Amino acid sequence: MSKSRNALSAEGPAGQPLAEVSEGGLWKAWVHFWFTPADPTGLHAIRVLAGVLFLSWLLGFAGHENEMFGLQGWFDTQAYKEASRMQPPNGPPAPITWSLVYLCGENTAAVTALYWASVAVLLLFTLGIATRITSVLTWLVVGSFTANPLISYDGDALLLILAFYLMVGYVLLGQWNGGLSWLGRLFGSSRDWLLGPVARPQSLAANLTMRLLQVHFTILVVVAGLHKLQSGDWWSGAALWYPLYPPFTTKLSEVRSLAGRRDFYLIMVSLATYAVLAWQLGFPLFAWRQRWRPILVGGALIGWLGTAFLYQLPIFGPAFVIGSLCFLTPDEWSWLTGWLPRVPALERLRLAESPRTVDQGARRSAQTPVTTG
Repeated sequence: MSKSRNALSAEGPAGQPLAEVSEGGLWKAWVHFWFTPADPTGLHAIRVLAGVLFLSWLLGFAGHENEMFGLQGWFDTQAYKEASRMQPPNGPPAPITWSLVYLCGENTAAVTALYWASVAVLLLFTLGIATRITSVLTWLVVGSFTANPLISYDGDALLLILAFYLMVGYVLLGQWNGGLSWLGRLFGSSRDWLLGPVARPQSLAANLTMRLLQVHFTILVVVAGLHKLQSGDWWSGAALWYPLYPPFTTKLSEVRSLAGRRDFYLIMVSLATYAVLAWQLGFPLFAWRQRWRPILVGGALIGWLGTAFLYQLPIFGPAFVIGSLCFLTPDEWSWLTGWLPRVPALERLRLAESPRTVDQGARRSAQTPVTTG
């Protein structure tokens, strides 16, 4: 009897007790997972983290925007035409690409103006200003500046995933909240500031967006692990040896210096290789469980260091950390954001509510405690 009671008290994949899943059925568990209104604090936090990542990525091209993105740059109009003709034999057709940069043509001044306007859009979105508009513009910016084959690499997909789901979330957030003015419905709520007033109405759109991010990120991580299994180096445990000692840059003296401890060193490399596989293939088993947060976030942080120093991939690591943080519950986000204002540098950034605003918010919460948007 005690064993069954312990089993029913365990957590299900959506974070709710398994007893609720078994009693309510699969359909109710599905509805609970996707359509339970939640505190939007987590959505705002992911927006800030993703916005900082977008800004750091795009600002890296400052001063060279015409060379990188202009149609008179290093990848010019002729290069685009030739690249569109390069099709693998019997392969699927290349997807149709689009970019706001194409509208600038060969006008270098227009490219520069578009670039800095895009930086301004990302900054406004990160700060939570007019998020209903800036979220859509942010997705357009990220999609436009990742379309260039000159700078394209696998990490761009992570940026697009974050930008797309954040756009969906902020377009829907608060749309059915009766307390919003027409300006709020058009531009977004003034409560989107991360360190703003604590009292926020719960939102179905916030939960739906976080769930979409969670599921998409889980699929991405597991597929990445399955892809590694197609390589014999990952099966043998030697996959991390090559980024540690690149064949074209490693000196013979460096390898010979490991001769005295080669067995121990190779065992450590193998353990690290299998740990990466275990984290990725087992990701769905622990990502939604609060007691496994150290494994979830710690593994993402270690992966950040590995991709940055071993593979020289600056986007993968931060994007993986942000994706892992999407699994935090609203209570965990409330605790984290409640702790941030205690930092002296951030204390002044917290917006205080006037007594009138607090009174209005209390009355509104009493009338409509949960919003569907």
